[in-house]
Amino acid sequence: MSAPVPERWITDSQRWDRLPYYTRANAGEVLNDPCSPLGWTLVFEQGLLKGWLRGFVDFGVYAEGELPSDPPPVAGLFGGYFYLNLSHMRLMGMRMGMTVEQFDAALLGSHPDAPPYRPHPDDVDEACSAKTAQTIGEVLGRTEFPEIDEDSRRVRELRRARPDLAGLSDAELVSYARSFLGELDNAFARHDYSSLASTVGQAMLAQLCASVDRPDMLLDLISGLGDVESASPSAGLWDLSRRVRSSTELTALFDRGPAAVAAALDGDGEVAGFRAAFTAFLDEYGMRGPNEWDIRARSWDADPVQALAHVDSLRRSPDEGSPQIRAERLAARRREVADELRGLLAGNEEALGTLEVALRSAKDTIPLREQTKANSAVVINEVRLAVRELGRRGVAAGRLGEPEDVTMLQAGELDDYVADPAAFTDVIRERLAGYRALFELEPPFIIAEELPPLPQWKRRSRPAEATATEGSLLTGVGGSAGTYTGRARVVRDLSEAAALEPGEVMVAPLTDAAWTPLFLVAGAVVVDMGALNSHAVVVSREVGLPCVLSVTGATSMITDGMLLTVDGTAGTVSVDAVPAEVS
Repeated sequence: MSAPVPERWITDSQRWDRLPYYTRANAGEVLNDPCSPLGWTLVFEQGLLKGWLRGFVDFGVYAEGELPSDPPPVAGLFGGYFYLNLSHMRLMGMRMGMTVEQFDAALLGSHPDAPPYRPHPDDVDEACSAKTAQTIGEVLGRTEFPEIDEDSRRVRELRRARPDLAGLSDAELVSYARSFLGELDNAFARHDYSSLASTVGQAMLAQLCASVDRPDMLLDLISGLGDVESASPSAGLWDLSRRVRSSTELTALFDRGPAAVAAALDGDGEVAGFRAAFTAFLDEYGMRGPNEWDIRARSWDADPVQALAHVDSLRRSPDEGSPQIRAERLAARRREVADELRGLLAGNEEALGTLEVALRSAKDTIPLREQTKANSAVVINEVRLAVRELGRRGVAAGRLGEPEDVTMLQAGELDDYVADPAAFTDVIRERLAGYRALFELEPPFIIAEELPPLPQWKRRSRPAEATATEGSLLTGVGGSAGTYTGRARVVRDLSEAAALEPGEVMVAPLTDAAWTPLFLVAGAVVVDMGALNSHAVVVSREVGLPCVLSVTGATSMITDGMLLTVDGTAGTVSVDAVPAEVS
């Protein structure tokens, strides 16, 4: 019997009347699962959220002191689930020159629960709008971002210089984890800058495409940009999969399963060569993994079997699925469409000049956003590994079941835990039961009013409200251009990823960096939620998959085996046929 759901989770946020609306749009790919108490109170409240607010002030969106700082209401936790503050994001869009309707269309798509915008006297701030416009002008004039390149160099050097965590005392482990709070603050302030900067060139391109009645051109113009950190791990995993595919010895080993591979990596011959390549891959990308923004989740450093499972899936894909081949094709298509747009704008010198600036800005800043996200992942992983070592000692002492259980602590309890770990055994056990119960909840997509107690929330286990039938047309937002027809495979979480066959249409609630290798297996992608800068879209555009996002309820209405036509330009999913067993 599962534990009862608590009335309210211990780290849940208070809504702020000034900015009261929240959404899971783009939030689920940051924290898909409920966030652990230590992950929230240490990493987010003491690190990331501070930088989050500071970055918006630096960009010009807010005046110094306009928003509370402890904690900043730019995001929140409800039922343990992470939410972005929709009211804040609408205000951000307005101060950057967008209408609320334009912003909602980009973030929420056509979601039916979007609350109405209610103007506030403080929404209009001419000084903030002027500073934001100045920053946008600076973005458009830049071709290099050395401060962010220096961040990447520095945090990776910190990763390489990591001490032997097993040799540190408990107090030293806590001190090591806390030593990264300043880096977390900096990483997200930079991420604010790159995220806002990445919208500028894209918005300019959208306006130019609309001016010649060719809005369909936009997605091709921002695809195949190259050097996108979120897509980069897939190239490394692909190379590893080619080693396996070309080796009888490695193929036989992988036929025994990823766990067996991990146990046999100390072998010689071709196994030794694979081990060296895999170690190099983890040195570069080991900080990635599912739900990587929460230190409770296991990165590939902490659990290499996860990465080996991706290699196992990719080895079945044919060579023509190579990321390099895809990238060359997409880059060529991007240049072709840019030339076509230049032709349509011929004679309008002002528009042609704007086009060149917008093309360059989009090519520079969209990958920049993924670079700052990766920098955040590097720092979070260093905190994670220190905390896991503390938890490993709790397991060895018989106080914890898994190393991750130590994340049931809150940041303010760490010193007391170090002084007397046994005093927290029952506390951790009770919190863990409540935390696990949160996974049964279905977090609402929009929060527009006070939420009922958690036991009254909808449950994930309830029957599907409706199933699509032959001829159904599901609508969302086109995120990556192209049309593809294939059989559906519903992948609700990574535990179901092994069932995805090459060429199937992957239907998912959302994706994060750990899902990236699946994009080399799938033929198209459909997601329940997301926006034009969400992970599923960015990666789909880099590997050339049609993608439709913000298809509300897709994972409930679509079932395995349905024949779907995915139009990533129009933003539609057609159900062409339904297998007899699900009709």
